Amino acid sequence: MIPTLPEEYREAFYERYFESEGWEREYNLSTGELRRISRYSGLNFMEILNLPYPLFLLLRKDSWIDSWMQNPGGREYLKTLWRLRQTEADVAKVRKYENGGGI
Repeated sequence: MIPTLPEEYREAFYERYFESEGWEREYNLSTGELRRISRYSGLNFMEILNLPYPLFLLLRKDSWIDSWMQNPGGREYLKTLWRLRQTEADVAKVRKYENGGGI
């Protein structure tokens, strides 16, 4: 599964981390995802569309991650998504903070 934020947080997240103008949101590519998968895998559109669904999802996820890893801003975005998905405390940092060490 592609790691994404819940719908209610997505708009605020994009506004904070990605500058865009209103017109940019109106133009979505219908085959943009297929193009990204094609570039990543070397398969053409028909080959992608004929893949077994689990393999298609795997390539979709991997190509998505690969596209974000191509630049520092994208890596920061992935790092932020990873951080937001953490459910357990970093005990060492909590102890350091409690002892007056700051964050």
